Amino acid sequence: MPFLKFLRSLVVGLGKIALALVVLFAVFSAYGLYADRVASRKAAAMCASILPGADAAPLVERALEDGASTRSARWSSSGGFDTLAIMYVGMPPLSRFLCMVKAKDGRVVSAEQAYID
Repeated sequence: MPFLKFLRSLVVGLGKIALALVVLFAVFSAYGLYADRVASRKAAAMCASILPGADAAPLVERALEDGASTRSARWSSSGGFDTLAIMYVGMPPLSRFLCMVKAKDGRVVSAEQAYID
């Protein structure tokens, strides 16, 4: 009967491992949903707070204070406009929520929300 005891302990051990993996996946998924909602709300709130005609100079600092990604928080120029991508990351490494700001001559022209991945 030692074989049956071994088999029983093996099945119980594998069951515990499977349960731990299911719990780990559930926690990871719940965190992902939460992180996505927070990032989406922050991007929407940032875009809503940026009005056309506003001064564009303090936007990078404001975005970083709000928790935006430091990777994309810099101005670039294309098509006659200065563009700032204020990015909030939901579930890393994917799920990026953006507030795309276009400015000309130091003044905001538009702010639009976007989603990557």
